[in-house]
Amino acid sequence: MKLAIRIKLEETLAEHKITKNALAREAKVRPNLIYDMCEGKTRRIDLDTLSNIIDTLTTMTGEKHTLDDVLEYNE
Repeated sequence: MKLAIRIKLEETLAEHKITKNALAREAKVRPNLIYDMCEGKTRRIDLDTLSNIIDTLTTMTGEKHTLDDVLEYNE
């Protein structure tokens, strides 16, 4: 069964020229979590962690980020 949700964090990071390590450091999460998300290997993510990543993106870029910047639903 193919997942209908795609993680598009890597695209957002590239758009803002943020490295995976920088995001992990600022969000205080394991770098492997960010790498796995970017490579599409993540099957589960804690909602608090996801919220923290989005808040950290907002802080690092000075722009408002939402769930749409990290996840995409494909029917």
